[in-house]
Amino acid sequence: MRVVLGGTFDILHAGHEALLGAAFEGRPEQVLIGLTTDRFARESRPRVNPYAVRERNLKGFLAARKLRRARIEPIDDPFGPADDRADLEVLVVSAERLPVGVALNQARIAKGLPPLHILAVPMVPAQDGLPIASRRIRAGVIDRSGRRLKPLQVFVGSDNPVKVASVRAVLRSLSVPARIRGLRVSSEVPDQPFDLDALRGAINRARAALGEGDLGIGIEAGLIWSPDLSDYFDVQYCAVLDRAGRMTVGHGPGFAYPPKVVERVKAGETVADAMARLTGIRDIGSKQGAIGFLTEGTMDRRRLTESAVLMAMVPRIRRDLYPAGSPSR
Repeated sequence: MRVVLGGTFDILHAGHEALLGAAFEGRPEQVLIGLTTDRFARESRPRVNPYAVRERNLKGFLAARKLRRARIEPIDDPFGPADDRADLEVLVVSAERLPVGVALNQARIAKGLPPLHILAVPMVPAQDGLPIASRRIRAGVIDRSGRRLKPLQVFVGSDNPVKVASVRAVLRSLSVPARIRGLRVSSEVPDQPFDLDALRGAINRARAALGEGDLGIGIEAGLIWSPDLSDYFDVQYCAVLDRAGRMTVGHGPGFAYPPKVVERVKAGETVADAMARLTGIRDIGSKQGAIGFLTEGTMDRRRLTESAVLMAMVPRIRRDLYPAGSPSR
């Protein structure tokens, strides 16, 4: 099998590693790598390392990963030699370059050559959800692995100080630089959510909060019915939306309310009102929360909320295991 791919390979990063790894999978007979000339590269970017530097770095990159059977050729147009050579079989492209691959096959067919099998490799997301790219690395926004270097603008879809503090604590624990602000937005679900309304509320809050930020985070608690246990459980959902449109969702642990609270909620009260009536603590939701009272301080609302936020961040922590396009939603 003979494989072909092309690119500028300016500042080598995790996205290039995924692309090249896909090209060498299955131990092909040869991998032809088209490396853009300086003239062609500068058509789409103001700054780029010289061809000789990019070629040297690419060879070192391949050697360090023991990716053999590679041949590097300069290309001065989008297709390079791939629209003329009959011996090629597979074209590897990043997902954003798929239209180029389709156009290449059309050019091959017009010349009487068989189309190439196209392998589109998903873009590797950075910590902020946008693709890792050499331009962003050069600008000092991210590093080569996609870790964010400039602070993220994070908007939380609530002005509840507990929710904002929980997001701040989780991002700090993950060493994510961020500027965090709470915004009063509508959840577009009832004041007391039941079942799927809790998830919908978190997602709606994240979407409403994002705006011009890098991340929009929505948090919503609700009563979730368990048919196996014939009881309602309080479960807090968190949704995280980035500028690329990727939504990741998680939820924290669930717990049962006292029967008197459930009765009042089913009669039309919110959990907050029912718990305030039971405990005599006004605005309990912005303090220790119902869980703080029920566990006698062993768990408070902030720690409960942090668990939901952390679970929603899981696909963003291990980006290598959760390719863009495969999150919860």
